Amino acid sequence: MVENERLSSLGQLIGGIAHNLKTPIMSVSGYLVAMENLANEYQESIGNSNVTKEDFEDITKEMKEWIDKSKDYMSYMTEVINAAKGQAVSMNANTIGSFTAQELLARTQILMKEELMKYKCNLNVQLNISEDTEIQGELSAIVQVLDNLISNAMQAYGNQKGDINLVLNEDSQFVHISVQDFAGGVPEHIKDKLFKEMITTKGKDGTGLGLYMCYSTIKGRFNGDMRFESTAGV
Repeated sequence: MVENERLSSLGQLIGGIAHNLKTPIMSVSGYLVAMENLANEYQESIGNSNVTKEDFEDITKEMKEWIDKSKDYMSYMTEVINAAKGQAVSMNANTIGSFTAQELLARTQILMKEELMKYKCNLNVQLNISEDTEIQGELSAIVQVLDNLISNAMQAYGNQKGDINLVLNEDSQFVHISVQDFAGGVPEHIKDKLFKEMITTKGKDGTGLGLYMCYSTIKGRFNGDMRFESTAGV
């Protein structure tokens, strides 16, 4: 069952990547057609006395514009593929281990210290379980998840000061980890898409891959689940 869940999460990750690469790939394909037409036009113009130097300069200028646009999309695709590659390797790893709640908090606080200072945010930890509570899985993987969630919370505040709560509870079977901010909530039009596809509210500064991979990690590597609660303006 764990293996099936891991494979399902991996398949979902790949499906999301494919969906997000469709637009840039089609755009680059269109740019290549445009550049091919310009190259043909340039070739046919050679030796034509009616074509001026300015005409040739216009053609080369337009070709460079298409190239620059292609580079932006190629850079985006490289970023997505590299991030996904690391996540896929991580999900395929057979590392089995455990760590304590105290180790998780210590590692997270050390990792986030500089970022919290940079964004002027406070991380309030509420440990409602024993420090010695043991969690099955790889420590670095869950720390990456918390790093992403806390970073998203900090960025949601912009350059304003803000509080972020990191809360740990437990029941008979699971440890429940919550990351809470008060930066305004998740926009309504995004709620239904979270965890189902790569989506971002950061415009060109985000790919939406981080949260998507967090979900894949929790499902595929910890046999857990991930959900959110949000109130507009809160």
